[in-house]
Amino acid sequence: MAGDTGFLLELGILTVSALALGLLFVKVRLPIVSAQVLAGMIVGPFVLGLVVDQTLISEVSSIGVVLLLFILGLELDPVEFRKSAKQIVFLTFVEVTIALGFGLVASFLLGLNLLLSVIFAMTTSISSTAILGKIILERRTFQAQESKLLVGLMVTEDIIAVGFLIVLSTFISGGTITPAEQLSKVLVTGIGGVALVVVAYVVARYFALYAIDYLSSYEVESEEIPSLFALALGIIFGVLAGYLGYSPGMGAFIIGLSIRGKQSRFLYEKLTTVKDIFLVLFFVSMGSLIDPFPAIALGLPIMVVLALLIGGKFVGGLAVSRLVRTRLGIGAQATSFGAWLVPRGEFSFVIGQYALAAGLIDTSIFSLIGLTVLITAIAGPLLQRLLQPSGPATDHILHPARD
Repeated sequence: MAGDTGFLLELGILTVSALALGLLFVKVRLPIVSAQVLAGMIVGPFVLGLVVDQTLISEVSSIGVVLLLFILGLELDPVEFRKSAKQIVFLTFVEVTIALGFGLVASFLLGLNLLLSVIFAMTTSISSTAILGKIILERRTFQAQESKLLVGLMVTEDIIAVGFLIVLSTFISGGTITPAEQLSKVLVTGIGGVALVVVAYVVARYFALYAIDYLSSYEVESEEIPSLFALALGIIFGVLAGYLGYSPGMGAFIIGLSIRGKQSRFLYEKLTTVKDIFLVLFFVSMGSLIDPFPAIALGLPIMVVLALLIGGKFVGGLAVSRLVRTRLGIGAQATSFGAWLVPRGEFSFVIGQYALAAGLIDTSIFSLIGLTVLITAIAGPLLQRLLQPSGPATDHILHPARD
């Protein structure tokens, strides 16, 4: 009984702190997600120490990211997404390369060697799919042209992060993996990704379509039945993606993208409420991983490093907006596009924890990664608001040349 009470107490502390800071952030017109990350850090084990054992909360909260990406997939048109895939891959390569360059400069300022510099630069070159997706949902800009492009960039960045983790696993194994084995691992992961897409298409086309139509008849008698189906579908593909070497959110996104028409709207309506609950837990638990003190102990260079890391994503996003404007025929108001890419998040922690466990980085670098997540989660929305073009109120940064 005491253990159960302890979990509920910590859950209550996280919830109340997220609520209090959320109200404050709403008043200053900042996204609530930034408040939730900050709240997690403040009450977490490294600052006030009110929440010490967040393992179970973290595991439960990971469902929130799966549901978030599932919903984003449901909102996108797979045909349109597929048509722009090649362009998105190229644009992602451009902006990640630019961010990586800024990250390497920041690493050298910290006096890191080449290997540590590459690891640190990569952890700070992947934007947060969860934070960006949450902001898109808050602003209800699913169909805006920039939102579709941003989601495509985030998904491609996640694939890049997975590839980097595969390479990093060579060092964790102590160099016992041969180049042939490493290539085999990459090929297996690639084949697994193709298999995931094929399975999602088959399930969406030959099972989910009919299952949704059938279960919708139970909506009046028991609304929980179709809701449970929607929840199960996203989680199952999240588990499948994790088994194949990808992030669970990737699997949920792919199955969501594969479902079209009235069925996608039906599932979306069933998941919106439960998704918000799990997402709050995810962001506060992510914040509780942040120990800012070892990073602060590094001294004044931290300010320059953080400025470079913010600037890297901003410049990368600005380059993308310019290419989009000229190549895709999208309107000229693209000044603030780079600000959307500034927040770092879940993959920064994943790569950082992976490298820390292998002894490739120390606690001060991991602390700096966490501090980067916190600062960029706040700086990104601030920059976006400051750089939003003046004129009629709108949530759009870029505007399609025609609908």
